[in-house]
Amino acid sequence: MRHEIHDGALTICLGERIDTNNAPSVEDDISALVDELSPACVVLDATSLTYLSSAGLRIVMRLLKRCGEVRMVNVTPEVYEVLSMTGVSEIMSVSRTPREQSLEGLRQIGAGAFGRVYRLDAERVIKVYAPEVNPLDKIERERTSARRAFIQGIPSAIPFEVVRVGREHGIVYELVDARTLGEAVSAEPDRLDDYATRMADLLSQLHSTHFEAGQLPDARGIFHGWVDVAERSGLYASRTIELLRQFVDDFGEADTFVHGDFHPANIMVMPDGELLLIDMGDASVGSPDIDLAGTFHVLRIAARRPGGAERLTGMSSQALDRLWETFVRRYFGVESPEEIETIERRLRTCALPRTMGSTARSKLITDEVRMRQAHELERQFLATCEA
Repeated sequence: MRHEIHDGALTICLGERIDTNNAPSVEDDISALVDELSPACVVLDATSLTYLSSAGLRIVMRLLKRCGEVRMVNVTPEVYEVLSMTGVSEIMSVSRTPREQSLEGLRQIGAGAFGRVYRLDAERVIKVYAPEVNPLDKIERERTSARRAFIQGIPSAIPFEVVRVGREHGIVYELVDARTLGEAVSAEPDRLDDYATRMADLLSQLHSTHFEAGQLPDARGIFHGWVDVAERSGLYASRTIELLRQFVDDFGEADTFVHGDFHPANIMVMPDGELLLIDMGDASVGSPDIDLAGTFHVLRIAARRPGGAERLTGMSSQALDRLWETFVRRYFGVESPEEIETIERRLRTCALPRTMGSTARSKLITDEVRMRQAHELERQFLATCEA
């Protein structure tokens, strides 16, 4: 039985039929995986499933009782009708098979660590997840986080539809006549400072919003994910990885909202001027420094790689440098170049977990450059630990 586990979620790919003949063996296989892996939740991928008998329904019910959180995704219309008629869809998360969406002829308007953003038409944009991301788990987390953030007053776009893009998955956001902040700056360069100021005010609003315990995950998980990437690359010593994890833990707990990937391609400008957030997959609570470090990494490190500014934000490198400076002055309430430099040094250090992980997986640099940069980043990090 094909399966994979990511961030505690065990995804199991079901076969074409579950009936009285094969139900016992199917349940035995699922139980064996749950016993071995002890997942936090189980995701049943029903892409291939065309028939589900009452015996199959009982497997699902027993699994739900045993594991607590069970989701069924990519459900065909025939199977969904069975789940709906029996009431199973009312007691567990069931997602139908997403429709196919082509990217042919679409313009990419932004990119992030784990996906790209395209414009579908004047009313919609689509966020497509990178192939290495567990799409079903990531999408479900983004939908849940977006709803909770919206209810709490965070100006965020609600995911409209899940689609399949070849072997990838994406989320469609319905945003009538909206454009990314990067697009807005490029179209109205004379308003750059105004947009940068409003971007800073939006982040200040986010960092003054608090959530009750358990509503959103710990923001340190974002950086621990980057440390995982760094560790898998083999570019860094095991002692360095250990110190990186301690560095992340030292950010501490907080109930402050953290977007996790706050930059111009993930901020939409509505026709009335309102700013809305998309890409809520890393929405969490924690130290505002985690958000600021992420923004610093995108705008001051990743965007400076060849072609990075345009690919990531839709802006020129010169415009992005000016936007960053105005953003820092507004958010931190500073003016002098010396103050800005001090802030950048601190954020550069805070961003090291993400920068080290990003360097390990970047497709914009050669392996030779990757090794050289990784060595230098490791040296900088260890010097920080010794200071």
